[in-house]
Amino acid sequence: MKILVKLFGTVVSLAAGWIGTKLVSTVWKKTTGDLPPTLTNPEQQQQEKLGKVLSFAVISGASAAVIQAVTKRWTRGLEAKVRSH
Repeated sequence: MKILVKLFGTVVSLAAGWIGTKLVSTVWKKTTGDLPPTLTNPEQQQQEKLGKVLSFAVISGASAAVIQAVTKRWTRGLEAKVRSH
């Protein structure tokens, strides 16, 4: 059962990371009117000023860290519930 909880936690973490990436990219595009300067948009990344690239990196990195922390806490709580039953 513990393995299933960890597997489920991993799947939830991956899904949350994907959703978070899409959310940050969407907010960036609506706010700036430009595509986000990511590796998936290399031309945009090369054309943007360094400040914009760094801003996007900080915002996306911070959101990823928050998502990771929240999903780990949630998974630990789920594991504790499974162990107590």
